[in-house]
Amino acid sequence: MDETTRRRSGSETKAEILRVALEQFTERGYEGTSIRDLAVTLGITKSSLYYHFANKEAIVRALLDGRRDEIDDLIAWVDEQEPGADLVRRAALRWVESTGRDRVQGMRFAHANRPIMQKLAAEGTDRRSWFDVVVDRVLPQTTSRAERLRAQMAFDTVSAALFAAQGTGASDDDVLAAARDATVRLTGA
Repeated sequence: MDETTRRRSGSETKAEILRVALEQFTERGYEGTSIRDLAVTLGITKSSLYYHFANKEAIVRALLDGRRDEIDDLIAWVDEQEPGADLVRRAALRWVESTGRDRVQGMRFAHANRPIMQKLAAEGTDRRSWFDVVVDRVLPQTTSRAERLRAQMAFDTVSAALFAAQGTGASDDDVLAAARDATVRLTGA
C-alpha cells in the first residue's frame, strides 16, 4: 500500500484535522468554515470528523490546549532558572524564539476570529491570562504595575507584530525579527 492510500492512525487523523482546521479557520473564518468543508478537504466523512471532535468549537478548544501546553513548558523552564533581573528578558525571548509556523498560524487565527476567541475567553479560556502566571514567576511581588505591564507586553510581541504587519506584505521572518527587537526593548534596563 503506498503512502497516499495508507490509513492514518487516530492520532494522525486528529493532528491532520487540527492542522487543516487551523488553516481553513484562518483563511475563511471560523463562521465561514463548515464541518463539511473540513471533511472534504481532509478526504474523510463528516462522521469520521465527528468521531474525533464533537463540533467546530471542540476543534478550537483542542488547538488552544496545544498552546496551553506550550505555556506550561515555559513555566516549567522558568521554574528551573536562577532568579535575576534578566529573567523576564530570558523568558520572553525564549517564548519569542520558540515561535514556529504553527504558533504564528494560531495567532493569525486568533486575530481573524475574535468572536469565538472572546466567547471562549468569557468561559475561562483566556489565553492572554495564561501569561499572568509566567509574569508572576519572573517578577518580584513588589514590581510596579507599569513594569508588570511591560513584561506582559514582552510576551505578546509576536501577536502585536502580526497585527501591525497586516496588509504590509511582511514575512513571518520579518514579524519574528520585529518581535525579538520589541522584546529586547521592553525588557531592557
